[in-house]
Amino acid sequence: MKDKMLKPAILSVSLLTIMASAAVAPALGKIRLAFPEADATLIKLILTLPALMIIPFSLISGKLVQNMKKKTLMMIGLVIYLIAGFGGGFAQNIIQLLIIRGVLGIGVGIIMPLSTTLIGDFFKGDQRKKMMGLAGSVQNLGGVIFQIGAGFLAVISWRYAFGVYTIALFILILVGLFLPEPPREEPTGVPGQKPRNKLPIAVYVIAFLCILNMVVFFVMPTNLAMFLEHEKKLFTSDRALFKSKEDFQKHLKAGTISKETIDAFKGNGITLSTDATLKPGEEKFTWEITDKRKKFVIKKEDGKLIIKTEKLAKAAMAGYILSAMSLSAMFAGLLLVGFARIFRKFAIPIAILLMGLGYFLLSGASSIWIIFVAVVVIGFGFGTIQPTIFLTVQRIAPPNARAFAMAIVGSSIFLGQFISPIVMKGVVTIFNQDSFQFRFLALAFALGGAGILAIIISLFKPKKKATPKVYI
Repeated sequence: MKDKMLKPAILSVSLLTIMASAAVAPALGKIRLAFPEADATLIKLILTLPALMIIPFSLISGKLVQNMKKKTLMMIGLVIYLIAGFGGGFAQNIIQLLIIRGVLGIGVGIIMPLSTTLIGDFFKGDQRKKMMGLAGSVQNLGGVIFQIGAGFLAVISWRYAFGVYTIALFILILVGLFLPEPPREEPTGVPGQKPRNKLPIAVYVIAFLCILNMVVFFVMPTNLAMFLEHEKKLFTSDRALFKSKEDFQKHLKAGTISKETIDAFKGNGITLSTDATLKPGEEKFTWEITDKRKKFVIKKEDGKLIIKTEKLAKAAMAGYILSAMSLSAMFAGLLLVGFARIFRKFAIPIAILLMGLGYFLLSGASSIWIIFVAVVVIGFGFGTIQPTIFLTVQRIAPPNARAFAMAIVGSSIFLGQFISPIVMKGVVTIFNQDSFQFRFLALAFALGGAGILAIIISLFKPKKKATPKVYI
């Protein structure tokens, strides 16, 4: 029984890691209303503060495991995770909430390197590859569960959203009952010499690439909700769109537009048909013009009429879109071995190009369906790259330093999450182009260039003498 439950016990821990800090993102709006006196930056720290705490404690965990039982350390991390996770729902002010969120980061930091190190301890060869792909899938499945669960619970109360972290209780029981203490692997080398603890330089290079990968990927959860609700300004009209107030009321009641409206739009390069309809908007002092499949929003601000495109969707849709991206990444993990067998050394370059294609589609997205397609493509590329990174580190790190190597790479993930908004802010400042379309297009070109460079490097990379069965 214990042998059969070993895989579920190890994989279950992966549910709690990558998206732990972003799990309550759907509840941020209600948390802001609950603490109106709190600055917007403090509200954002609810998501980013755990990532900051994860970085040092992941490194500490990687060192502690060299002299401490892995199962014991895992149990300690899970207990901290459980208490601090749902404990956020009991916070009475924003400072209490941030302290609790910081403690959550400590718990994640402890279990993060162990969740992947255990795969290297118990599995070898193709089994290790399959398990690493499954771990990546489970990580993204955790994102789906957390995002949908927190969104559903936040409808009742923002405090209930923190209830998603109670899943750690079941994982704590599973690990306690079915995860044995892994055997300590004897290092190879000359008898009597100290085991090799020094990490190869390649581990640090991979960690840097992991930061870049996460900077690119985390643009989605940090920008998506605002992108969906963004209304692109088309033009400002100083003149009235109707002859008089009475003429406006007449057209509004009939649902028609005037010749003046058609002329104003035409003067700004937009042709409206005579079949276009007019109706009141969802917000006060707004109106909507619908012409076939196109919609325009008219707002009155400071005595002027501002004409914008309609919102792509409500921000609440962001949870479903991010879940679709996580599901796509999950399936990429499940298909990792087959994908690597087909594309061999070009698997990662193709995955990079897929992410670039996804951001290119986003840059010109005009409907919610294009956005869904784009995030699915991005998720598949990311879901291929991330487990391959972990697998490579498992292969090149010395056995006795494997946990510390995974801690370094795991920390780089959360560092990438934290600096992603800062990096993108720097990019838009340098180019003086602060728009979502520019952000996505810049990422598309950057990833396209990186993918092409990776293909060129792969073409000139010397063939290994190892067995042809290994493709990653």
